[in-house]
Amino acid sequence: MRKAIASLLGALPALLLFLLAGCSTLPMAAVAVDVFNAAETAKTGYDMAVGMGGRKIIEVEDTADDTAEQHLRELLETQRGPLAQATAHVIEGHAYIIGEYDGAADLDRAKRLAAKVPGVRRTTLCLFPQSSGPLSTGHPNHLAANSDGEMRDIILRLSGVRTREVRVRVVQGNAVLLGSVKNATEREKLLTSAKSAGAVSVRNYLRLLAVN
Repeated sequence: MRKAIASLLGALPALLLFLLAGCSTLPMAAVAVDVFNAAETAKTGYDMAVGMGGRKIIEVEDTADDTAEQHLRELLETQRGPLAQATAHVIEGHAYIIGEYDGAADLDRAKRLAAKVPGVRRTTLCLFPQSSGPLSTGHPNHLAANSDGEMRDIILRLSGVRTREVRVRVVQGNAVLLGSVKNATEREKLLTSAKSAGAVSVRNYLRLLAVN
């Protein structure tokens, strides 16, 4: 009996050392796993961010035309009367001012404003006499009763031409077509669509893109 107890007591330190060593290894392993998982999670999050950024963020630098256009629009907004509601577009240094005017003084003022803008070399006024109200529903072409915004949408939808280079504006039912088209077919589609949409008149300033 004494020998058995002595043997057990002799083995006890070794057993305790084994248990302590075994227990100490568990947290270390858990920490190692947690660090590994954290690293993988961070890497995955980074990869997702890069992937999402690559798909969603598209940087477009402002051109000289963009800067001139913004400047001209800001100048128009400071005016009184209908000119404050006019829109401006600048394409290759050519400024187009589209909207309404109230007298010859407005026309002269619009030209002088455009002349102040760096980068504007030429100006075309697409201004119509200020209207006292909406288009008459008795117009020969029934579609002319649509609002300017609705008519613009109809023109684009009928033509099927939707590119950044083409801009369509409608004032009192008068359509103004600006920008560049790929070919004569696209230009004809826009012209035909404007007439089909019921435009009172169509001002065509569309140009064909240069073929390299």
